[in-house]
Order: sequence, then C-alpha cells, then structure tokens
Amino acid sequence: MNSDDRRSARANVILTGMIEHLNSRIPVRIRDLSEHGAQVIGDKLPAPDTQITLRCNGKAVDGWVAWSRGERAGIEFGEPTPPEGLTKRERRPGLEITKDTREIEFRRPGFRGNQLSDEERKIIEEWTKPSRE
Repeated sequence: MNSDDRRSARANVILTGMIEHLNSRIPVRIRDLSEHGAQVIGDKLPAPDTQITLRCNGKAVDGWVAWSRGERAGIEFGEPTPPEGLTKRERRPGLEITKDTREIEFRRPGFRGNQLSDEERKIIEEWTKPSRE
C-alpha cells in the first residue's frame, strides 16, 4: 500500500502518550497521526491485534495494534477521531495559576529573652562565653 492509498491524510506530530492494555501502561511518542490511526514509538509495544487504549493530552481513543516492528507500531482507531482532538491539550479546571492578591504583613517574631527559663539562660551564657584557649 503506498501513501496515496491511505484512507486519511497523515500529519507528522511530536506528541507523548500512553498505551494501555490489560494492566500495563506503556509510554510512547506519537510520530504521525491521522483520523484512523497513529504510528507510535516505544519499548515493549503490544503484538498485532492487541486491543489497546491510546491516551494523549487528556483524551482516550480505543483501538488495536495493526502492525508492530521493533520500537514502532501502527495503531488503528476503533472509530475515526479527528487529529485535532488529540493534539490540543485539555485544560483541567482548577489548575490555572492565579496571582495571590492577599496583603499579608509578615514580620519575623522578635526574640524575647524574658521568656527563657533559668536553665535555658544558663545554657546561652555558657554557649556565648568566650573560650579560653
């Protein structure tokens, strides 16, 4: 099959993702992406025909491994998925950085020698006494 026979155009991308199958999670780099699948690069990728879930930028796409050669594999999506859905990072509510506008007066507490016990005063006097060498 040459690239002109493909069902949908492929876009070269640089994304990180995760392949999940059974109880394992495999970090991957997504090399190219189309509406029907993706090429991924990673270690110990699942064998062809393995059902997987590809996670990227807060999105999850179910599919299976169409082919696998060494560190590369082709993922076929179960349903057509627009590439823009995986390339845009999902904003999570509550994680935005906001400026702290509180006005806080911070002062270091002063040393109050009169709060020391007699034993503590004796220790300080011994500690600060010049040594005779």
